Amino acid sequence: MPPLYATTVCDTVCPHSTNHSTNPRPTDTSGKTTLKTLKTGETAVTTASNIANLINKYTDVDPKPAIKRNVNLLSKDMAALDDEIAQEPQLSTLELSILSATVLTAGVSPLIFPLKVVEVLAPACAALSASIGVSAEYIGRVAVADGKEIAAVTMQAAAEAESLLSQSERVKAVLPLCVGIGATAASFAILAPIFVEDVIVNNLQSLTLIYLFSPLIAILSASIAGLSTADSRSLALRAVNLGNRRFATKKQVGNSWLSQTEQIEQSSRRLNGKWQTFLFSTLPGPIIGSLIPGSLATRGVIIAAIAAAQSAFYLSQAEYTLSRATDAVALKARSAAVSDTYANQGARSGAILPFTSALGGLCAAATAAVVEIIPQVGPGLPHLVQAGVVVTFPFLSSLFAAAASVSKARCEVDALAAGQAAGQLSLEYTDEEYGGEVLQPFRGVRELINLTTSSLGRKGKEKYKRFKKKLRRKRKD
Repeated sequence: MPPLYATTVCDTVCPHSTNHSTNPRPTDTSGKTTLKTLKTGETAVTTASNIANLINKYTDVDPKPAIKRNVNLLSKDMAALDDEIAQEPQLSTLELSILSATVLTAGVSPLIFPLKVVEVLAPACAALSASIGVSAEYIGRVAVADGKEIAAVTMQAAAEAESLLSQSERVKAVLPLCVGIGATAASFAILAPIFVEDVIVNNLQSLTLIYLFSPLIAILSASIAGLSTADSRSLALRAVNLGNRRFATKKQVGNSWLSQTEQIEQSSRRLNGKWQTFLFSTLPGPIIGSLIPGSLATRGVIIAAIAAAQSAFYLSQAEYTLSRATDAVALKARSAAVSDTYANQGARSGAILPFTSALGGLCAAATAAVVEIIPQVGPGLPHLVQAGVVVTFPFLSSLFAAAASVSKARCEVDALAAGQAAGQLSLEYTDEEYGGEVLQPFRGVRELINLTTSSLGRKGKEKYKRFKKKLRRKRKD
């Protein structure tokens, strides 16, 4: 630290001098001011940090447990369909009869027929059981392929909707700029009379140009905003309606069907609507400004303000439409994701089918080998023992076929679920179709406000109860 005062040479030489003993020594206050400023800044930073930590302590909620719990619940829900199907027998009456007959025939044949007949009959029974397992594999694999194809076209439609929504967002991106330009032009229109007073302008043409320049810029920005809003809304509505006809059933397709004539008329109305939007964004300001009495400066301010308000209105309108389009596209993406999830669940269920078919073929081959070995190894074995040995592999083949039927049923139901989820893309974006899930921006804002106030009130009540408990404990102590 620098000294608060400096000792001069005269002080050293003449310490008892009258001039220096009676006059106070000069002090440097800049060091003290700097020190106080640093301490004040450190105190402010510490205080702000403590307040922030206190707020985070009482407001931050760790979402990881809730996320983990809901993810596990979602996984269980996806597997619940397969588990429910597995609880019921999936073998048809014909399949059950064939499998039972093959096992019974293979077991009884050594007791009734000679070995030459058994050598043909038992492998045939095992092969018949294995063929049922192979047919289950075929049906299951076809169902898996159907589910994957349905999920693929559903994901493609969701991606197309995302593309249209991105195009709408890109067209809308110019609207905030138009709002800013309109507001700036309105501000310059207010300052135009002050500029004319400070800078002497004698030319009437120059004076008119100064007063009308800002309103002209504001009207131009409003016109651009109107056209951008029309294009953005058109793209957003296309994203909302994408898939309504593509995934509609034959009963639903009439709701969204348009003939060639109706399509031409709709295109013409869309083009006319764009020009009407341009006129409505350009004419109101000049018309209202010309009808209001007053000076040219006053009229210029009114025109610029109306144009700026139009730009802000178009921005709000585009954001309203885009918020609903974003929600609709999110619902389509969710339906596509559910369809793809069920298709993948079916692929998991069908992954074991080739293995069951291979086991069935192995049992058929083992049966043929056993009936060939028995005459060579144990011709004197009792017929019951021979029957038990021969029936083992046909019985196992029947079990594998029954297991394959369960997996086949899972594949089929998962494919149906994928198709059902894909069918949601055909629904109209209304509360009646989606059961109240459709986004209504004003209603959504009101709900968010209600949730915020209710959560704050709940936390306030909890803190008040804790405070009362602490106060009671202190009184008792």
